[in-house]
Order: sequence, then structure tokens, then C-alpha cells
Amino acid sequence: MTYFRDMWQLAIQGDTQGIWFWAAIYMLCVCTYSLIFQIRMRYWPYTFGELKNIGVARFGAKVLVKSEQDYISKAMYQYRVSGVTYDGTRVSPWIIVASHNSRGLLEKQMTSIQRSADGRVKVFYNPNKPQKSYLIIAGQMGIAITLLISVLPLIAFYFKYYV
Repeated sequence: MTYFRDMWQLAIQGDTQGIWFWAAIYMLCVCTYSLIFQIRMRYWPYTFGELKNIGVARFGAKVLVKSEQDYISKAMYQYRVSGVTYDGTRVSPWIIVASHNSRGLLEKQMTSIQRSADGRVKVFYNPNKPQKSYLIIAGQMGIAITLLISVLPLIAFYFKYYV
């Protein structure tokens, strides 16, 4: 506990070591929450739904310089769980905002949507809240990246200040 108190005092004083420590702790907490969510999501059931609309949409206000415009992926789909029809809009738990020049990343993301032979899409839904759904769930690579992002700041902190 003394160590945490010392790091808090350093952060309050604006010292880089204290700020870095607490930023690393923050990243660990946020990414751990995300990691748990991603792992739980991999066990969600799925159903097949009808895709109404999918594409890349402008994000934020329209800008004059095209290369400065941001985009996100958008979707509208409908699916049934236990006889109840739901409308979904979430593509992925990874919300990617891309510039005009890199919006191809969003189009690449949408190729991960699984489709059946008859054109319907696989919809993963929360069994406790079936109205919450995604078309893409976190893969092993996404989980590994989240884990890496969660621990790298603490590892870097350790090597900077203790090795």
C-alpha cells in the first residue's frame, strides 16, 4: 500500500513515474474488463438473421477536406430469439473509426461477417439480453491484442524504472 501511496504522490506532483504508473494501472483495468467481455462473448449463442443494410457511413460532421472525414461501419439486421423478433445495429465490439484514406479497414472488417448459403447472416446475441447482438465476435487475435495492450504499459514501466 505504501508503494501505491508513493506513486499517487508522484502523480499529483506531476512526476512522470507516478503518472506512467497510474496510466498503466488504468490500462490494465480497462483492458481486463474488455478482455472478460470478449471471452464471455465467444460463448454467446447465435441465430441467423436477415441483413437489411450494411456499409460504411460518415462519422461526425461533414468536413470540407475529404481526407479528414471519419467513417464507421453501420448495419441494420433483424433476427429472432425464442419467437421474439429483434432489430440489431452493432457490427462488432471493436468500434473502429477510420479516416477517408483508411476506410478500407472497415470494409475488411465486414468481410468477417458469416453468411449462410441462403444469404442470411450469423447474429451472436447475449443470452441474458437477446436484444444485444453483434455480427462479429472477438477472435483469438483480438483477445491477444487486448491482453498485450493491458500488460505492455506495466512491463514498460518496470523496465524503465526498475531494470
